[in-house]
Amino acid sequence: MENRPELVAPIQEWSSLKIVSGLADAIYFGVKQYNMRQKAKNFERKDLRKVTEFCHSQNPPIKAYLTTNILIYDTELQDLERLILDAKDSDIDAIIAHDLATIRIAKRNNMKFHISTQANVSNIEAAKFYEELGAERIILARELSLKQIKLIKHLLSKTKIECFVHGSMCTSISGRCYFSATITDSEEYSANRGNCLQPCRREWRVLDDKNNEFIYDGQLFLNAKDLCMIEYIPELINAQIDAFKIEGRMKDPLYVKTVVECYREALDSYFNRTYTKDKIKIWLEKLSSVYNRGFHTGFYFQKPTIEEIELDKRGNISRYKKHYLGKILSYDENSKSANVLLESLEFPLKVGDEIIITGPNTFTNETIKKMIYKGEKIKSIVRKRYSDPVRINLRINKEVEMNDKIFILHLK
Repeated sequence: MENRPELVAPIQEWSSLKIVSGLADAIYFGVKQYNMRQKAKNFERKDLRKVTEFCHSQNPPIKAYLTTNILIYDTELQDLERLILDAKDSDIDAIIAHDLATIRIAKRNNMKFHISTQANVSNIEAAKFYEELGAERIILARELSLKQIKLIKHLLSKTKIECFVHGSMCTSISGRCYFSATITDSEEYSANRGNCLQPCRREWRVLDDKNNEFIYDGQLFLNAKDLCMIEYIPELINAQIDAFKIEGRMKDPLYVKTVVECYREALDSYFNRTYTKDKIKIWLEKLSSVYNRGFHTGFYFQKPTIEEIELDKRGNISRYKKHYLGKILSYDENSKSANVLLESLEFPLKVGDEIIITGPNTFTNETIKKMIYKGEKIKSIVRKRYSDPVRINLRINKEVEMNDKIFILHLK
């Protein structure tokens, strides 16, 4: 449909990329230089062609956007240009840029570019500036209200807009933060260079020169909750936002699959006229089962208050925890079965349990339908804490690789 928004998924490695086929309309990813997630696993430059070939061969095809959105220094300009030329030669659909040098290089080489949220585009004059520069898309500042977004969209002539709909929120303006670099006294750990240490997620005590302590009393008062707009898909679509972006290039494949799947279902339900409160409840439960700091709606409807800060707990507050079980020893494609070494069993493993298998090239959810131990079918198995690892055989429908790790989700 003409006004159907593009769903853009975060990718850091092959296992994440493979699972979004049929779910995402586009992906964004980085290589090992010049992107805002330097700590992510990231792809090698030599993989650019492989990434686009995989994306463009899917049915329907997936667009691939390369992140080149950090601040750039003079010593990096030639290498950055080589990367952008490699991206163009590899049929990357667009780069995501922040630094004006990156934009100039992209224009010089006729490479399509999107303006990163790092540029903090918050008004129509800034948006028109980038439109006149030739930006195909602008990823708007996260600090805009839905009303402001609608106005910018209405006043642009041809450039499309993209907005974040789910994921981590930075306390600073669109991530343009100097906190990490300041406390380490090192440009190496600059958020604007993609290597933030996230000091805002820590406990802080704020004292004045008379030793008066700030009212938050050591709580995590900079620890913003995560954005979640799954309940407001109709409002976002009616605002004519062209692309819905999911944050999460540091997250594991389970997170990526769960979140992208929920938003894919929500978008499809809206256009199928089956978007209901009951479905929203199910999606929220699924989203709460993976990594999150609690949810809020960002700046879309009002400026965040203290209610949008997770004061008490750092990191994941999900009720579920991923427990390590063991690893794949071998896999037989013909019998669809794997020999497995169970190294940790805090809970009994049973037929009917859902396990997660991950590796450099693997991600799959599998419901255990058949277990064999010492040649006999079994319905459950328990390994005592101090006993040796146990070898069993499991039926697994999707191909897995030796040393892929096996996990199970349990309530904490």
